[in-house]
Amino acid sequence: MKTKFLFFLIPAFLLACSNDDDGKKQVVENTFTSSKNDQNWNGITEITITAEDTLVFLGVADGGADYGVVVARVKFKGEGSYMLKGNQGSYYETIGADALITQYVIEPEKTGSFDITSYDESSRSVEGNFELPLKATYLNVANTKDSILTIVNGLFSGTIREEIIR
Repeated sequence: MKTKFLFFLIPAFLLACSNDDDGKKQVVENTFTSSKNDQNWNGITEITITAEDTLVFLGVADGGADYGVVVARVKFKGEGSYMLKGNQGSYYETIGADALITQYVIEPEKTGSFDITSYDESSRSVEGNFELPLKATYLNVANTKDSILTIVNGLFSGTIREEIIR
């Protein structure tokens, strides 16, 4: 009886453990996930292209008291790795999505990264990852003295909007 039981149990176990992904973390369409100063941080994405072929990525926190937005701007050429310097990568927070309370840009002498790992031109869908070493340019929050903000392990998925920003 034990032999028959194992005969059926082992194939069931192997099927249950089959791995049909390639080991990469996945994110839901039009969302991002990352680590912001060692805290999990996620939200929705808005992605568009300007008339000058600049891809503008916005990662907007998905609620609660967090009104943070991460921004990346790159000269879009499809899949590839893009270095971010200065204000090509930034982050800001508001109170109630209204009044600016903090603003950060890429630290001087450092670079951030924005990688597009998948791009489907027909559906306009993109996937990728990002990392930004940031330094404050504006802090208007009581008891906030940390002028460094690090966003790492960023993953995103989204669809480039049809409208072109002029």
